Amino acid sequence: MVPPDNRYPVVILGGGFAGAYCARALAKFYGDQGPATTALLADQNFILFHPMLAEVSGSSISPIDVVNPLRRFCKHTSIFLGEVQDIDLAAKRISFSPGPFVREATLGFEHLVLAVGSVVDTSRVPGMAEHGFLFKNVGDAIKLKTNVLRRLEEAGSTPDESARKRLLTFVVVGGGYSGVETMGQLVDLIRGVHKLYPRLQTAEFRFVLVHSGEFLLPQIGKELGTYCEEQLRKRGVEILLNGRVTAITAERAILNGNQAIETNTVVTTVGNAISPIIKKLIDRYHFASDHGRLTTEMTMRLPGYENVWAAGDCAAVPDAGGQTAPATAQFAMRQGTVLGKNLVAVRQGRSPVPFSYQSMGEMASLGHMSAVGKVLGLRVSGFVGWLMWRATYLYKLPGLEQKLKVFIAWNLDLLFPRDISLLDIKPTEMVGRMHFETGDPVFHIGDPPFSFYLIEKGKISLSNETDPARTLVPGQHFGERELLENVRRQFNATAVEPSTLLAMDRHTFEALTRNSLAIGYFLNRSSVRYLTLAERKAIAERIPPEMAAKSVEQFARSNPVSLQNSSTVADALLVFHDNNAAMLPLVDAEQKPVGWLRLDVVFDELHLGKVTLQDLVSQLLILPAETVAAGDSIEAAALRFAQTPDRELVVADEKGRFTGTLRLLDLVVAAMQYKQDHVAETFLSE
Repeated sequence: MVPPDNRYPVVILGGGFAGAYCARALAKFYGDQGPATTALLADQNFILFHPMLAEVSGSSISPIDVVNPLRRFCKHTSIFLGEVQDIDLAAKRISFSPGPFVREATLGFEHLVLAVGSVVDTSRVPGMAEHGFLFKNVGDAIKLKTNVLRRLEEAGSTPDESARKRLLTFVVVGGGYSGVETMGQLVDLIRGVHKLYPRLQTAEFRFVLVHSGEFLLPQIGKELGTYCEEQLRKRGVEILLNGRVTAITAERAILNGNQAIETNTVVTTVGNAISPIIKKLIDRYHFASDHGRLTTEMTMRLPGYENVWAAGDCAAVPDAGGQTAPATAQFAMRQGTVLGKNLVAVRQGRSPVPFSYQSMGEMASLGHMSAVGKVLGLRVSGFVGWLMWRATYLYKLPGLEQKLKVFIAWNLDLLFPRDISLLDIKPTEMVGRMHFETGDPVFHIGDPPFSFYLIEKGKISLSNETDPARTLVPGQHFGERELLENVRRQFNATAVEPSTLLAMDRHTFEALTRNSLAIGYFLNRSSVRYLTLAERKAIAERIPPEMAAKSVEQFARSNPVSLQNSSTVADALLVFHDNNAAMLPLVDAEQKPVGWLRLDVVFDELHLGKVTLQDLVSQLLILPAETVAAGDSIEAAALRFAQTPDRELVVADEKGRFTGTLRLLDLVVAAMQYKQDHVAETFLSE
């Protein structure tokens, strides 16, 4: 029984621990009536047991062992898969996108449960999105394992010692549960399979764990955190405490204090952030929040709303002592179960009960049959802790089928070597947004080129050892030259202010420039903007010395036809016609250059209906103009020509007023004449 209008008494957003266990609690009460009572909307069709992701990355267990399909786990529940677009609390309606081939759908609700968890904030560390290995979902774990094995393959094939050192250095950022367990699994994986790579020596491997605190695993105390540190150090792991990774490049992890670690593998287990849909709700309805988590009552109901509830990582649920429940799996599971019972109670006219739960303890695996933890107030460590860790996680793992699979996989792992198959699925986005704060580096001189960048917001500075810094603004792009010429970065790119870039990966960029004549032509032209000073001087040196010393005004076309930016489109067309021109300089009321107006742009925008003949030309697309001073030398002008695809420069006087234009063709013809005259003089003198 499914409501024909997609309206349900209870709609749950999120298929994590909180959402799934809430649905199970409701289904347990409503039974066969559950599909007509409860709907669960999630962006993936399975519940992921996140605490075991490190085991997947270390090839201890299969990825399918840590996921459980929601349609099996949440029986008697209507399951919907899609991405939430909007939530209207007044209309009690949710809009979501089920996929690219169907229209947007809606769900109506009487009670709404928000359990969407958190997302990864890649903006905290510049370069994290492009070069770091995230650790949020099962795809991340598979990608990490695949790339670690690829590093071993690459290192075994190169005789370059510096490259081998970089390839065999593995950095993990974050000393919490995920970071410690991931490092332990990486060490186990590499130590366990390196004998299959006879060209690699044990001493070549380097493992570095970077943690911002004074000791590891702050959740379970300094004593066990120190023990964890000692055990990892014994296994050859370098521990950098009170350290932060401030940027990640293709070949470096840059730390505070201007330190850098040469590496191609940086795993980031930090950077959780508020879900965009929760942020949207907070901004729209002014919900109270605690560091991005929705502040709830003890019953998990949102203050001021009788029908809106929240649980899990996106909720700050207080207990009787006023403390906020931590964002961990064991709390999310209990919150989901209690919330499901509260919804049943409220629908029956009873009062909901406050959430109350005392943690059973915390545990972390260090790999190599060792673990640390605090269970019921007792500290455990070593092999006994490892056995307890496995027993606890096996018990918590959702689903009997998954429990059996993991139990079998663990036992087989003791008998057989780990799988080292390279299943390179490459789930890389073709175009993605990257955020940088003031001073954050986008890339450094010498970095390999991976992306082409378009500035959406902010400003980016390009600089090297010799050229003056150039500032690029929204609408401008950079990074194409190195991709087109297959060379390393020629400039340092740094954010001047908080900036957002659109980044296109190398493969997509190459496909576009190779298969589109227009795009390829445009980007090849624009790439000349990024010639270095030495390269531009080499071009300028082709000009005869006698000519190079002369001034621009001696070669400029004085008082050419120009357009006022207050002219109408009709006036501009007449000027274009009378002067048989394809491009004209545009000036303001003070005769200062504004830019270039192209005739084809005028026709295009008239054809598209963007402007009319009576509109001002200032409403059209005005192309930027490169300006040169009338008193500058021809050598300086040549350097400017070598840094722009433009073939004509605007000339301005000492007050910045338009006086003429300088054409590259005029300079080339004049240079040819100088050379011919020099040859003739030499012939006559001989």
